Amino acid sequence: MTMRVLLAALICAAPMASAQEAVKPDCEAQAALVMDVVNGRIDGVRKGKARRTLSKSLDRTAADMLAEWVYTLPEDQLTDEIGTNWKAQCDAL
Repeated sequence: MTMRVLLAALICAAPMASAQEAVKPDCEAQAALVMDVVNGRIDGVRKGKARRTLSKSLDRTAADMLAEWVYTLPEDQLTDEIGTNWKAQCDAL
């Protein structure tokens, strides 16, 4: 559930081409961004630094939500499956 809320926030943060035309999110780029945060956490990057880095690509709320989510995951779940699952859920939208 939390992942879907976060995904919705990220999609809302993406610019729209026009009000009449729905824009398909770049699921590959989103998954890569998520994996950058996951890999940063594995490498010892602090949550605050991850937030600041994410704020360069996302609005503050989405950056905070993504960092918070990744940094609350148990360490044994920090695998490539996160990116794979993120992309699958994004593609399903």
